[in-house]
Amino acid sequence: MRLPKPFFRLPVRFDVERLRAEVEALPASAWVRHPNAIAGNSAVRLISVDGGDNDDVSGPMRPTAHLAASPYLRQVLASFGVVWSRSRLLRLAPGATVPQHADINHHWFYRVRLHVPVLTRPEVEFHCDGTTVHMGAGEAWVFDNWRQHSVRNPTDRERIHL
Repeated sequence: MRLPKPFFRLPVRFDVERLRAEVEALPASAWVRHPNAIAGNSAVRLISVDGGDNDDVSGPMRPTAHLAASPYLRQVLASFGVVWSRSRLLRLAPGATVPQHADINHHWFYRVRLHVPVLTRPEVEFHCDGTTVHMGAGEAWVFDNWRQHSVRNPTDRERIHL
């Protein structure tokens, strides 16, 4: 969905310690390779087609077992009062990037991406159409994913976003 500007910070904040505790409680096996096989990127599927172990975008979206085991993540998602599509935790390894791209397939025609940072550092930069922001832990952001965007984690720690 095209938006009038690259980024919107929403007027909400979430409990960072509760977010981190649930993310840290996930088993290591929950983390899978990013669906586009981008080096240094991994994900935990939270909502997927039929709640399964997939990255599909067509079909009935349901919570995965990982989301079912994460009551605060469910509360955060429910607080927006919307119908969710494919949702994940995304982890960016130290020194890794998400290369510049745009999400212009049909799935994104009527949808936006919401980011709630869980683990981050001030040096982590999110770039979109010539604008750069740092998304702070516990904040909520929407961005125009039809515009060219990328992420850079120059730190020695991982970055995790819902």
